[in-house]
Amino acid sequence: MNSASQRDRSQPKSPRVAVASALIAALFTTGVVSWSTPDGNLVVTLVPALAVGLAVFGLASWRSRRGESE
Repeated sequence: MNSASQRDRSQPKSPRVAVASALIAALFTTGVVSWSTPDGNLVVTLVPALAVGLAVFGLASWRSRRGESE
C-alpha cells in the first residue's frame, strides 16, 4: 500500500467536530420544541431535531473540508 491510501484510511470520513455539533444542535432543538409545544408528540419533537442536526452536520463537514483544502 502506498502512503496516500494509508492516510485516507487513518482519517475518519466524518469529523468528530461535525458529529458533536450535530448532536448538540439536535438535542437543543429537541428541548426547545418540546418546551414550546403543549403536546409531547414524538414526531413534532424529533423531525425538527433531525432536520437541524443534519443541516448542522452538513455545514460543519463542509467547513472542515474547506478549511483542510486551504
